[in-house]
Amino acid sequence: MGNRTVTVKFVDFWQSFDWRDNRFVRALRSQRQVTVLEPSSPEVPDILFYSRGPGCDHLRYDCLKVYFTGENDFPDFNECDYALSFYECDCGGRNLRYPLYMLYECDEAACPPVLSDAEALDRGFCSLVMSNASNCHPRRLEIVDAIEAYRPLAYGGAFRNNVGSRVEDKISFISGYKFNLALENSVMPGYVTEKLLEPLAAATVPIYWGADAAKHDFNPESFVCVNDYATFDSLVAELRRLDNDSAAYLAMLRAPSHTGDTVARMDTRLAEFLNAIADRPERRISPYGEIHNLQRRNRALVPLWHSRVGRAAARLLGHIAK
Repeated sequence: MGNRTVTVKFVDFWQSFDWRDNRFVRALRSQRQVTVLEPSSPEVPDILFYSRGPGCDHLRYDCLKVYFTGENDFPDFNECDYALSFYECDCGGRNLRYPLYMLYECDEAACPPVLSDAEALDRGFCSLVMSNASNCHPRRLEIVDAIEAYRPLAYGGAFRNNVGSRVEDKISFISGYKFNLALENSVMPGYVTEKLLEPLAAATVPIYWGADAAKHDFNPESFVCVNDYATFDSLVAELRRLDNDSAAYLAMLRAPSHTGDTVARMDTRLAEFLNAIADRPERRISPYGEIHNLQRRNRALVPLWHSRVGRAAARLLGHIAK
């Protein structure tokens, strides 16, 4: 059994990420004492958690690293010892599937606001909050156009905005509609994001397009899965039925969003995974050969990344609105 205390640090996460208190810290604290270092501190932690940007501060550290991705990218095990990603593959004990939505409104989705029949039915038809219409799978726009042909949509993002301006509170906005288009920007096995969780938390019915894993993570009776329909005509026919059959719509709206103990099971697996790492903090990246040379090269690029040129490149390459 390893040391029952551990120091951790979080770098290269998004701005709103709470580095002091999050599911990773709580998972470790279930079995040991945890000291969370400030991201800007010079101290080297026992375990460094890092994500995919906007910076690359993780390259400054030569310590055990755990990569967390909220995007559809495969972990680079030349840079990290372990990873938390969307992928089910074990990768020799180095990867755990822990989807991004686990950091969002999991509890709210399990217990959404309770609406009366009148409140649930007396709402607009369908909302969509989307800003990225170019760097995404073309299927996404095809789905939007097919449903738009049935009934007009309320667009709350930069894409086709027709509500005056981009909405500031997405959950509040989409709660004003019976349905919400929840469309991933791409499709890969296991890639299920907060796009499905948000409408469930807002007490509206998601029209979801993405990985089939969604039907394992969530109750398939609580949302419309676009992949279940062979044609857009059959999809629109189902939406028309739900839109006009109050009993059928209310049954889907009130179906529990989770089946079994999905959230608890994922958190248990996370605690087991991270505490096993802390118990035996062994580096899994080779310190020799070409991998070592790659790491040295990457560390040498850190000053460039933090220069004016590097920040401009980050804005161009890494900050694409969704």
